[in-house]
Amino acid sequence: MDLNFLFNKAVKYHLQGKIEKAELNYKKILKIDPKNILVNNNLASIFNQKKKFEEALILLNNILINQPDFEDALNNKGIALVGLNRFEEALKQYDKALNLKTDFLKAINNKANCLKLMGMYEKALKYYEKALSLEPNFIDAIYNRAICFYEINNFDDAEKLYNQVIKLKPEFVEANYNLSLIKLLKSNYLEGWKQYEWRKKRSSFKKYIPSKNEAEWLGEEDLNNKFIYIRKEQALGDYIQYCRYFPLIEKMGAKIILDPPEPIKIMIDNMNFNYIHINEAKKIKIDYYCSLASLPLAFNTTIENIPNEIPYLFTPKDKKIFWDKKLNNNKIKIGIKWSGNPKYKDDKNRSMSLGKLKPLFELPYEYHSLHIEYSDEDKKIMQNIPNLFCHKDDIIGLDNTAGLIEAMDLVVSVDTGIVQLTGALGKKFWNLLPFTSDHRWLLNRDDSPWFPTAKLYRQQKKGDWDTMIQNIKKDLLSIKQ
Repeated sequence: MDLNFLFNKAVKYHLQGKIEKAELNYKKILKIDPKNILVNNNLASIFNQKKKFEEALILLNNILINQPDFEDALNNKGIALVGLNRFEEALKQYDKALNLKTDFLKAINNKANCLKLMGMYEKALKYYEKALSLEPNFIDAIYNRAICFYEINNFDDAEKLYNQVIKLKPEFVEANYNLSLIKLLKSNYLEGWKQYEWRKKRSSFKKYIPSKNEAEWLGEEDLNNKFIYIRKEQALGDYIQYCRYFPLIEKMGAKIILDPPEPIKIMIDNMNFNYIHINEAKKIKIDYYCSLASLPLAFNTTIENIPNEIPYLFTPKDKKIFWDKKLNNNKIKIGIKWSGNPKYKDDKNRSMSLGKLKPLFELPYEYHSLHIEYSDEDKKIMQNIPNLFCHKDDIIGLDNTAGLIEAMDLVVSVDTGIVQLTGALGKKFWNLLPFTSDHRWLLNRDDSPWFPTAKLYRQQKKGDWDTMIQNIKKDLLSIKQ
């Protein structure tokens, strides 16, 4: 067997992205020459691509025992360790590689990526700059540099870099999508909503792709006597925010078809419009569809014309009665929520521990938790907070949660779907925003054109909840019975 032929064949497949074929040929070589360093390293690289990081580490450690100065293996080991969230160890490997080869572009860029994942954005920027000094049009470095600027709220530089990436690679989906978020943050709605359509090309959007039998409606066609299917997408909070457009569509003469998320279906049923459930529309020829978050684009939404009449969601009467009876006293009642779904990609930034809120509980008010689930740490802390009440068994279902919110004088919450629900109900809420906040809350505002009852509190430093909580405590003191 010609090992050189096999190796060249494997490398060719590898470079073409045909990693399964490359892996097969590398393994054929290793059956004959199991200690071949280059082959083992390339196979480890494939394992990294396939997220088999432990397997990659085994190969790489064996290589480095015999050849500790193999810079490419050190770089690959760093990648594997990052994949296992062992960031500090990964940095050491990149540093070893760079001590051997100071202009090792891959290691420089990968070290920057590692620092970015660790939240060390300023340091990451320096290494991306170093990478770009070696290769000025290195798209990955430009793109990730833009992300770092975004995370430190330098949106102008982030925008410039995303535009640079798009100029080099027009179909770069994530760069186009991220650029849309900056435009929306900056209140540039006319361009932002159009750019936001790039979300539909993201892999996460695939589950929302409609059938080919439906024409997309983005505001141009006449909807009179037409059936339009508003397709749900994204999270529950988004549905709550954008369902305000449904009555406007009906006013255009359209017959609306929906598949509302189950938690909010009862409240959608109580809105001031009519719709057909998708399960009852199987024999209906659907004329158009519109993705939920495309509705602002379809209505040419600007900051000035956001439909913000509230309430537009309504609590069922029986839920109101239940909570009025249960909480029948004259004390000031504050709904409270300190964390969101831990599965959300940015949850670590938007959520805090219950312990951070202790200064608020020193005030003589009733605090009512809007949580259904609690961590063990939360449960321990709650035992020592006599004026914090848990209702987890009574707020199963969004209509029940809405009833509790209706009974509150104020809701204080981190940025979860609870704030959208509170705003849609027309109830007063204070939204506790992380340093880099969601595009819907815009920049440098303490109010929201989407929700007139909102007051926004923003971190002044990344991760600094303590200063914010002290400010909230001062403001709570002004609440009158």
